[in-house]
Amino acid sequence: MPRSNEKAGGKDKGSPEVGDGLCYKAGDTHPGYDGAGTFTAPDQATGCQDDYQQNGDLDFDGSPYWTEWPTGTTAGLYPSSFVDTFPTTDGAQYSRFLFQTDIALSEYECTSTTLSGCTVPPDGPGKFYPYWSETKVSGQCAFEFGNVWSDVNTFGKDAEYGTDQFETLGYPEFIGRSHSTAC
Repeated sequence: MPRSNEKAGGKDKGSPEVGDGLCYKAGDTHPGYDGAGTFTAPDQATGCQDDYQQNGDLDFDGSPYWTEWPTGTTAGLYPSSFVDTFPTTDGAQYSRFLFQTDIALSEYECTSTTLSGCTVPPDGPGKFYPYWSETKVSGQCAFEFGNVWSDVNTFGKDAEYGTDQFETLGYPEFIGRSHSTAC
């Protein structure tokens, strides 16, 4: 069974950390995570288990950090990333939104004394970080997450996460600019 550091034509130069999760091919069955040891239904897609033994993928070599994310925007025609509605409270849509990520909190080089290594995408072999795109589903505005860039607004892909706000917040957090919810 391949480990999550076996990507894009071979292994990365580093050794897998304890948290490199197990990967399962489409069609595989494996013990469930309910502790009962029962087997799951066959996987519909290839995927890797995150947070297997420690704090996730600390060397950024797993599936989330490679451009292998689905790129389709047409249901039933191409595989697609997940789609989410614009944020609401009590059914009322906000007038504005922004993107943020705390990926830099996981980068061991990103410290308060160096502020180096605080990057989107993180410094890993894939050089990719999934981003949000704006699309329409049944005539309604929606967000799609992953690697979708054709005929949709990508908000600048990685640039949508903005700049590191360490100086303001006291910890590394990327926060992008505000956008209108009108699409």
